[in-house]
Amino acid sequence: MSWLSKISLKNGAAVIILCAVVMGYGLFSATQIKQQTFPDLEFPAVFIQAVYPGASTEEVEGEVTTPVESSLMGMKGYDSLTSTSFENGASIFLQYPFGSNMDEINTNVQAAIAKLKLPSRAEVSVQRLSINSQPIYVAAISSNKDNAKAMQSKLENDVAPKLRKLEGVNSVMLGGTDLEEIQIHVDKEKASQHGISLNAIQTAIQSLDYALPLGAVTQDETAIPIRLVGSINSLQKIEELKLSSGIPADPAVSNQVKLSDIAEISTMASQKEITRFNGKQSFTISVMKDQDANTADVANLVKDTLSKYVEAGEIDIRVIADHGAEIEHSVSSLVKEGLFGTLFCVIIIFLFLRNIRATVISILSLPISIFVTIALLNQMGYTLNIMTLGGIAVSIGRIVDDSIVVIENIYRWRQEKGKEMKGKELAYKATKEVIGAIASSTIATVVVFLPLAFVSGIIGEFFRPFSYAVVISIITSLLVSVMLIPVLGAKFFKKAKHHEEETSLQRRFEKLLRGALKRKTLSISIAFILLFGSLATIPIIGVTFLPSSSTPSAVINLELPSKSGLDQTSELSQIVEGYVKDLPGVVDYQVSIGGRGDNPFEKSSALNKAKFNVTFTDKTKIDELLNQIEKELPTIVNTAVPETQIEIKEGAEAAGPPSGNGVDVNLYSNQPNELATAAKQIEQLMRQNGDLKEVTNNLTDVTPKWVLSLNQTGIDANISSFLVMQVVNEQLRPVNVGTYTLDGKELAINLSYKQTIGSKEQLENIAIPTAMGIKKLGDIADVTESTAPNSINHEDGKNYAKVSALVKGSDTAKVTGEVQKAIDGLSLPSGVEVKFGGGLQMINEGFASIGIAIGSAICLVFLVMSMTFGGIRTPLVIMSSLLFVPVGALGGLLITGQALSMSVMIGVLMLVGIVVTNAVVLLDRVEKNRKTGMEVTEAIIEAAKIRLRPILMTACATILALVPLAFSSSSSSSLISSGLAITVIGGLFTSTLLTLIVLPVIYQITSKRRKVKEEEVFE
Repeated sequence: MSWLSKISLKNGAAVIILCAVVMGYGLFSATQIKQQTFPDLEFPAVFIQAVYPGASTEEVEGEVTTPVESSLMGMKGYDSLTSTSFENGASIFLQYPFGSNMDEINTNVQAAIAKLKLPSRAEVSVQRLSINSQPIYVAAISSNKDNAKAMQSKLENDVAPKLRKLEGVNSVMLGGTDLEEIQIHVDKEKASQHGISLNAIQTAIQSLDYALPLGAVTQDETAIPIRLVGSINSLQKIEELKLSSGIPADPAVSNQVKLSDIAEISTMASQKEITRFNGKQSFTISVMKDQDANTADVANLVKDTLSKYVEAGEIDIRVIADHGAEIEHSVSSLVKEGLFGTLFCVIIIFLFLRNIRATVISILSLPISIFVTIALLNQMGYTLNIMTLGGIAVSIGRIVDDSIVVIENIYRWRQEKGKEMKGKELAYKATKEVIGAIASSTIATVVVFLPLAFVSGIIGEFFRPFSYAVVISIITSLLVSVMLIPVLGAKFFKKAKHHEEETSLQRRFEKLLRGALKRKTLSISIAFILLFGSLATIPIIGVTFLPSSSTPSAVINLELPSKSGLDQTSELSQIVEGYVKDLPGVVDYQVSIGGRGDNPFEKSSALNKAKFNVTFTDKTKIDELLNQIEKELPTIVNTAVPETQIEIKEGAEAAGPPSGNGVDVNLYSNQPNELATAAKQIEQLMRQNGDLKEVTNNLTDVTPKWVLSLNQTGIDANISSFLVMQVVNEQLRPVNVGTYTLDGKELAINLSYKQTIGSKEQLENIAIPTAMGIKKLGDIADVTESTAPNSINHEDGKNYAKVSALVKGSDTAKVTGEVQKAIDGLSLPSGVEVKFGGGLQMINEGFASIGIAIGSAICLVFLVMSMTFGGIRTPLVIMSSLLFVPVGALGGLLITGQALSMSVMIGVLMLVGIVVTNAVVLLDRVEKNRKTGMEVTEAIIEAAKIRLRPILMTACATILALVPLAFSSSSSSSLISSGLAITVIGGLFTSTLLTLIVLPVIYQITSKRRKVKEEEVFE
């Protein structure tokens, strides 16, 4: 690559102009690139949501879930197919490997479901998942001026429409609103006297709204169509609707009755969800962005719009979630850590060179490389997120390495040979001397990231943009070091103080190195003792998938008995709110009652459920507080409403890859009772384990059910089961008539009996019309009591249960192993199959993938070294420097209390490329010395003394650039964690020291009988 330096030195002005243009374009791109928290990643999963109003769990399973599963199991290549059936609906997940063609798969799934013959009342929708598909802004809105109705009107007719018109906004959803509808409560006795059923009323109302073609009339050669139309346009029309009696009457007496005579008709505000913030009733507003929109920009537009209403005193806003602010915080944190790293680099370079010009020149590669990286990422369609920014941040030290080596060599040549050569000649020859070393070391660092393309799963998908950022920045830094740095070195190093004497540091280092070369066995032994000692710390350090960080928030889920209504759920929620507000460190709390719970795809609300989101101060010890809540709150809740289920867990972190710190036990059996027993046994076992928290069992408790079967009387009377179903159904479930525009308002109409069925006796007294007259249900059918599950879970069509828990500490592998041993000792029901998943499975799969990537990276680096030095002897000596990496990497993790994780392994992968840089710089000089005829020992000593300064400068620059990240408590993701930085710092620290001492020993041992042809190095 020396030709690039020669061309650059001949065209210095052009190179400077080119760099200025590139910088300008990079600055422009920085203002255009989109900002997100995470890469815009679409999970390879299809979500099928089924809604089947009025159906029991077993009906949903048999009539909807099983047929859908059967149609999907015929598709090829999927990883897993899971489903959960519950009352009124089902959720089905079809998971594929990353890299699958999800457009084609989505089309195939829709086509397969379209062929099914499902119940007419069942609605099935197919959706896809994206990591950035959550609402970007959620806020609680209230007002001290307007009442709830006026506030809702303002939100629906003013605020929400304005937000929907903003650029980048996809949809706006309001929560806690009332829905106005027509309620028709029919008196059961009066209706029975006239022989009128709810279905008859439904048909009569619907018959008022019609449009029928009657034909056409030709007038003046023009065909005029004729239609018979009718519509329901007022509430009065429904009230005066005349119904025909189903019972024969006296011909002289009218056989019709008005609807208002047998029913109460009223317009009511029906509320499906109640939301409160800090105990005050409020509305919630959730904003979704377009897929291609910039999250930060859209969130700022939304906040600017809402702020105008706040300033006018019309509304009061309390932010629940603001992804725009989170992104800005993540970006600013990483930028701040990068700037501190840059500052440390500048200080290190100045301390070693003690020359302001040399320091400024060497640091120029940073802004150029960073802005070129941003520009290219923008062109490639990537966003500015914690992965791309993290890649730039961890590369800062490595970016300046090449420039440091070049400028240090030019500066040294200027000191030693400044009187013999002119500026451009000196800069060219000084650059040429080290260009092979920096090029091969940079290429080695770049090829390390190639195997990441083959890392499977979510880690590979997340780290791909990270690797692009690292590779682009490092390649750019190489080009800057061989093009711009020589030009500036030739221009600004006109004079340098002549210096030939060795420094005190070089003299002390020479004495140490000569001692090591004389005591080879001791040097090698110490190195290997440190290596094996560090490997022995792995059991102490522990193993986890990704480091998990505590968030100062908690989530409390309540589920009252299924018969509970919205009002009862709200009353119990007020008791919980009173408890929560007195907890230490509470910042705010928000409750959603009767909403969709944790399932964002759920279409129907659950009136017996409530979800609390509680935020605490940053200094709150969340684990201790959660233990306190788990001890106190269940007693309070069940005292108020017995049989209420309560779930208490730590608040979720920002969307991203799973931390993998969980233990999942999957159970399979065709016998529901045995499956439930086994799940309960394992749940109790895991609750007794002090290393686990948030134990859950997806096989929920059963609820009582009544089973009807026709008895002999009913069979003899030839009574149709469909007749019984129709009559009983309308007694138990409201009938939806439809939605109509009445008096200028669009209103839904619902029919129900005023007298509800609340006991087995009332059920048995339902009148059934038969050929032998009216019969009671209890006379023609037997009613038996049984139980039914609240939910039924399938995996690949088989019944299964999952018991899950989170690991309190950081050693997921150890805790999972202990749980496995404990479960193996249980006497589970026969026929129950047990499989373990969760964090341990993710660790095994993830570490296997990254292990292959590290092995491949080592082979690629060895290939590059072999091409650089020729043969395999010297490349093998260089690769031996990798043996010293675990000493500092594992030692650093042990000292700081970090576990071995995927982010740590990514740090190890980076070290494969970084560590060999020092060895290349050192042995490149040794090889050149030997070609001039130097004896091996003297060649090593001379090269080590000359290369000591650039090696220490590059290592210190890389290490100190990562120090802010290593000690940062505001790291936005477990992926770019302090563990990664500590791994690189520790590994580079020990490998640098051992490279300077032990590597020369290894080289001397391997080169005793090796002769090198003498060759003049310098022209």
